[in-house]
Amino acid sequence: MIRRAFTLVEMLIAVALLAVIMIFLYQSVATLQKSNTFYGEKLENIIDQQQLYKTIFLDLSLSIDGQGEILNQNRDEDVVLMQTSHVVHNHIMAYIAYFIKEKHLYRVESYQRLKYPFESNLNVQIDDFGPMKTFRLYKNQTHFLLHTSVDGTKESLLKIRHLN
Repeated sequence: MIRRAFTLVEMLIAVALLAVIMIFLYQSVATLQKSNTFYGEKLENIIDQQQLYKTIFLDLSLSIDGQGEILNQNRDEDVVLMQTSHVVHNHIMAYIAYFIKEKHLYRVESYQRLKYPFESNLNVQIDDFGPMKTFRLYKNQTHFLLHTSVDGTKESLLKIRHLN
């Protein structure tokens, strides 16, 4: 007798094996999607932090010597006022300020000299760099030392050479 087709039992076994394989495949795809979401968020945070440090680095390294003030507000916060040749918002030789308000770091850019506390009638561009717990800046003749902390546990120190 020559068989030309599969029996019903053989088909049921094949479908059952296929179902088991699909269950494992679905679990691995779900795990992969969850890890992609997790690492995508981490990558966005790293990119945002690099953009913040790049902007601060360029502002400080290209600042005009003798045109800045560091005003200590408390043990975790400084207000930094300076003039720099680095611009973000099309001001030539912009005056900038960094300060923390409601645990967020802000950068203010203006074509006018800034004074703290800020006046309400200034024409400025404000950038929110996100949450920041500690923002301290120290200066000597040739370098700046920036101490930051986003949540109190991940602290960063950045040494920046003054180029101007």
